[in-house]
Amino acid sequence: MSLKSMVPAILVCGTLLAPGATAQRKELQQLQRDIVLLQETLRQRDQATSERIAALEALLRQSMEKQDTLNTGNAVLERKISELDTELTEPLRATGAKVDSLTNQFSDLRGTVEEMNLTVERIALDVKDIKTHLSELPPPMLGEDGEGGSESDINTSEAIFEGGMDDYMRGNIDTARGQFMDYLALYPSHAKAGEAQYYLAETYYSAADYEEAARQFERVFRSYPLSPLAPDALYKQGMAFLKMRDRDGAKKAFEDVIKRFPDKSVAQHARGELNTLLNAKPSPAN
Repeated sequence: MSLKSMVPAILVCGTLLAPGATAQRKELQQLQRDIVLLQETLRQRDQATSERIAALEALLRQSMEKQDTLNTGNAVLERKISELDTELTEPLRATGAKVDSLTNQFSDLRGTVEEMNLTVERIALDVKDIKTHLSELPPPMLGEDGEGGSESDINTSEAIFEGGMDDYMRGNIDTARGQFMDYLALYPSHAKAGEAQYYLAETYYSAADYEEAARQFERVFRSYPLSPLAPDALYKQGMAFLKMRDRDGAKKAFEDVIKRFPDKSVAQHARGELNTLLNAKPSPAN
């Protein structure tokens, strides 16, 4: 039962008291006044509570309004950022594509320049070899191809060369060596002089005289740089150095083959030997 519902019951009880009970009446009146004060206090508290609730509701509404405003602002900001990203992405993509294209063009140009440099270097080496060859050529002799050469002399030179080749193929190394030496002594400027010099070097290589073979092979590409066997002679010189365990000499010979004759098939063999040489550990000294 609430205090408000208790007030009428208390008043009724007061009227039922005996007229002579003055003390009790006073107490009852005091009780009534206290109840009235209590009701007023409760009313004021209810009012204060209502006001506080109203203030809190107002603050809540303001907070919700601010949150809505922030959400709206965030949505606008996100849209602006998306638009800006779209505006920047395409130019950046186009710029990246241009940079990639320029990079590829620069790479191609650098490769072309390097190839041209190698070509110029090869041409310079060929010119140097030709000059060296021309300076070392002996004066023309009777009996060789060209002016002053008779048909009999030509037949003789061919016979000596073919005889040397026949002995070399049969394994008569010493006999073949003598015929090649005779050929070079008589016909040093003949068209097949470079071949004779090459197979002369081969006779020393076959006899395991690698030191002399290396010297004779060098004469091929030094004295006859235009001979079709000049690349093979440089390669075989490298092989002779390998047989002598001269790693530096072999390495230089193989590198010269690759640099000076990159389009020849022998360059592939030189690359293989060079790779094996570079990857192999040096043998311990005896």
